[in-house]
Amino acid sequence: MIPEYLKKNLDLFRAGEYSLVLNRGETVFIEEDAEEGRAGLEGFFENDAIVFHFPEKRTLPYLDAQKRACQCADKFLFIKSDSDETWKLHILEFKKSIKYDKWKKARNQFKFGIMNARALAAFLKIEIDEIILETAYRNNWMPRSGLKSPTEMRAANSTSELKAYREWAGDFVTLEVDAKIQRFPHFKIQLDEAGNGKKVFV
Repeated sequence: MIPEYLKKNLDLFRAGEYSLVLNRGETVFIEEDAEEGRAGLEGFFENDAIVFHFPEKRTLPYLDAQKRACQCADKFLFIKSDSDETWKLHILEFKKSIKYDKWKKARNQFKFGIMNARALAAFLKIEIDEIILETAYRNNWMPRSGLKSPTEMRAANSTSELKAYREWAGDFVTLEVDAKIQRFPHFKIQLDEAGNGKKVFV
């Protein structure tokens, strides 16, 4: 159940900024329109949730763009934990194709997404107990120059690219947040050729 104080805080937001999920198994269509094309994710929720649709356009206005602090992930999803007192924060980024430069940018968008989402949570009086990163994409990472394996990449002296590729292929993303290195779970969501997909959020 959504606390009454949280409902009142949400009432302060402009219409269309968020979707409130109150019924188990409810579906919310999460859509992204970008220069690379449109993408859509059909999200199914097992618990109460709040989906913020435009965080990448609503970063804290006093941040410095020159320091890339205005970069932000595409969507914030706050999902009620089973304890009924805390929330899981899912930070979702859409990418048409995953490659070295796109992944470097996504990592920065995740980092400042976490910081902006925590500010939003403080305003709403939401306590976050877990942060999960998610990437929805159409085209998987194909190593540069046709290199097909980490061994081939190493032979080509692509040390930084190899490190980034391994991180993408793994289950965690390592970021410096609050002046310390932290590992966050990372889930990959494969979209079809039209940019559509489905995901059950728990």
